[in-house]
Amino acid sequence: MWRFESSHKRAESHYLDHVIARIEVDPHLFRHAESLLDAVGHQEPLIAQSYKTPQDIRYHAEGPFMRDHLRSMLMFLFALSEEKVHLIDIEEFRRMKGYEGEIQELEDIIKENILFFQVFIFGHDVAKWLSVTFSSKSGSRGSQLRFNTPREHQFDEAAHERVKKLAEYLDLYEHFAHQEFQGTDRETQAQFFLQYGIQVHYPHHARKISAPVFSALLTRLCHAHRLPDRDRAMLEDLIAHHMEFGSDFRVVNPTRIRRYTHMAFKRGYDADDFIDLVQACLLLDHCVGSLRLRAHGYWHESTSLVNFFQSEHDFAPRRRVEKEAEREAREKNERNQVLRDVGLDGVAMMDVLGMESGPEFGLALRRIHAGLLGQAKMPSFGRKIDAEIERRAGAFYKKMFVKGE
Repeated sequence: MWRFESSHKRAESHYLDHVIARIEVDPHLFRHAESLLDAVGHQEPLIAQSYKTPQDIRYHAEGPFMRDHLRSMLMFLFALSEEKVHLIDIEEFRRMKGYEGEIQELEDIIKENILFFQVFIFGHDVAKWLSVTFSSKSGSRGSQLRFNTPREHQFDEAAHERVKKLAEYLDLYEHFAHQEFQGTDRETQAQFFLQYGIQVHYPHHARKISAPVFSALLTRLCHAHRLPDRDRAMLEDLIAHHMEFGSDFRVVNPTRIRRYTHMAFKRGYDADDFIDLVQACLLLDHCVGSLRLRAHGYWHESTSLVNFFQSEHDFAPRRRVEKEAEREAREKNERNQVLRDVGLDGVAMMDVLGMESGPEFGLALRRIHAGLLGQAKMPSFGRKIDAEIERRAGAFYKKMFVKGE
């Protein structure tokens, strides 16, 4: 769904790395995320187990274990919901001229579906724990310790050898963190990789959400968060395919949009709404939840989401204009209904102003509505009338706020 304008009053923009760094040191957001992690882990042993999943620093340098990844996503989610950050104030998105409305809409969708995205966060990587395999650089200490999962064990969840190596990895990392290196979690993760060269893999973990044990877990999470069955169905599709969201848009590729419109058509979803949810999941998981580490340092990758926006536009440029016209018409109808409800429509205002229908009244009404919407200064008609208009304007703002305008 397309918008051309953002309703947020812009502040000075900052790069995504700076925004995330500010969020990470916010004690309130940290405690909020940690309390939710503890609560959900206490209720669901599978979730608690997943927190200990080791992370591959090549793709997840935010911390050594999956709990760090989930915390990063939750903290950003809460920062958005608490108005501590706005997407349009992130420099990588501010640069997208003409996409301001779409970026604002993405933020609104996330804010309006906080519980939905909480379930996505807890469920999207839960099967990693049962999927962990290892490989090591040739000649590395990890290779000497035989952290190379044989191919025959990579897809066997009950493989004793693979499970044994996971336990050995956790013991090895704990020993390294306490005996061989003293530093922050991220520094320890980086040094461990440099010392041992062990790479972590999770073959086909996303698709395992459809396995009975994880499907039942997803159902319980949805029930606990009071999400309807339709949301549960969409969450299963989003989780099953979330590893493809970033790879599909490494470059601008309009043809990949058809994949998601086709999926929505098959499942009976609205294609625009489904694509919006895909973009939100990509933002939370790939852009803000996954820290990268390269020779130049740590960084967050936003290119895939930018390419997604551009691909969506290029896939159906006329659709953008059509959706904008539909949105404007819908918002105008909703606004007019609220004006009638609070007595600020033309019929009601003729009584308030004591005027007859005509050009003079039409001009006065337009000036009142312009003042109401912040487009001009509110005209004055005398103390008594001004007080009545102000009272009705307050009711108008209250109703529009409830509607999310």
